[in-house]
Amino acid sequence: MNSASASTASPEEASSRDQVEVVLCDCSAPDADAVFHLLGDHFESDRGETVPHGEEGPRPAAWTGHFHVAHSPAEVSAMVLAGTVTAELQGGPVAVERVCRTLGTAFAMEKVGSVSGDQEVDVQLRLSNPSG
Repeated sequence: MNSASASTASPEEASSRDQVEVVLCDCSAPDADAVFHLLGDHFESDRGETVPHGEEGPRPAAWTGHFHVAHSPAEVSAMVLAGTVTAELQGGPVAVERVCRTLGTAFAMEKVGSVSGDQEVDVQLRLSNPSG
């Protein structure tokens, strides 16, 4: 018989709830870089200072980063993009919502779709320049 409480999460489980995978596509490398720099300024990331590079080929380019989203940033500035960016976010519901709020403050954001699972959500966004 296990005496551990079912509601007690291990540090790994708590940490995984704060992880968000961000995939950017349908955009230029400079726009992907701008979005990742914005997120990297506010959340811990696996990307470091890596600038995305597109590859010529039959498939469209996509860039991926993982972010540790344990808090909401206090202040986020608006940013300018050259075009639109499609962003797919996957992770814990609270962490994904924090990333959505951050992106929605910096860019005009349209939620294109979402899927909710047991402990994870997948959200697709279209980012563009803020109006006004």
